[in-house]
Amino acid sequence: MTTIYLHIGMPKTGTTCLQKALFNNKEKLLENSYLYPGSGIKYNAKEIVNRYCHNTLAHYLMGFENKDNALLQFTVWEELKREIDSINPKNVIISAEAFTSFEIFYQPETLAKIKNFLKKYEIKIVIYLRKQDEFLESSYCYMVKLGACSVGIKELFNEYQYIFNYYQILDNWADIFGYENIIVRRFEKSNMKTHIFDDFLGVINQFDNKSDYQINYAAKINVSPSGKTIKMLLLINKFNETILARFIKLDDNYWSKYQDFLDFLSNNKTINKFVSKLPNFLVDNVLLSSEEKQDFMRQFKELNSQVANKYLDQKDGILFGDYS
Repeated sequence: MTTIYLHIGMPKTGTTCLQKALFNNKEKLLENSYLYPGSGIKYNAKEIVNRYCHNTLAHYLMGFENKDNALLQFTVWEELKREIDSINPKNVIISAEAFTSFEIFYQPETLAKIKNFLKKYEIKIVIYLRKQDEFLESSYCYMVKLGACSVGIKELFNEYQYIFNYYQILDNWADIFGYENIIVRRFEKSNMKTHIFDDFLGVINQFDNKSDYQINYAAKINVSPSGKTIKMLLLINKFNETILARFIKLDDNYWSKYQDFLDFLSNNKTINKFVSKLPNFLVDNVLLSSEEKQDFMRQFKELNSQVANKYLDQKDGILFGDYS
């Protein structure tokens, strides 16, 4: 029976770096009996996060791609199964952080649909977890840079609290796919000494074949701008939402150009150099102070301890560092 390694995120745990490495090494992976399918990949996607992964599989379940025809929403899943069956590999790797990015995938019935689509295969769920305060800051930077956020970091957390409860997320997937099929990895510097691709090779029992694969260890993708730059972009987002929206039709074409504008601002060296020199009494780089991070992490101490005990067999119950 073919084994599918379904990598579901979390977001902001090096997913795009991993997916690009998998995509660029798909021929060598196949030689070693691991298929990284083409089905579900949106090669012409504007967003880099969608060019190398299988987020389209998730988008179809959400109705993003074919809103007017519910039957066609599942075509991409049928294409995936046909690709797997035609090649008949020993293993398949599917990677889509969208499976942990949207609230619909926190509903058991949605996860049951995924299992039903893949019922003829053995499924292993792979998930990387990042310390929640780091995850919040990185997610906030990404949302602001995308133009999708015009509120403070604490308000963003209040809106998306469900995505930070790792214990509930793991139990949701375990209830459908089986506790024994959940593979949990920690996205920490102590674990990721080189590249997440190296760690993932260990997960799929390919680390001994590491020399077969090509990886650019120096490449960085989706690097968060400085705190000062994020605060500048936040002000622009607020102006866009409260002022421009009154006078301009904010259609898809507008948002595409607006995101290009934000991307230019966040990556322009001259602008960033100027922003970095602004005095701290006007704007600083801090999104969450050390005290705020400690307070924030305390609320997850017990839940994270349960994750460490149940899913990592860690008797001391420590999932991430110190919470004090």
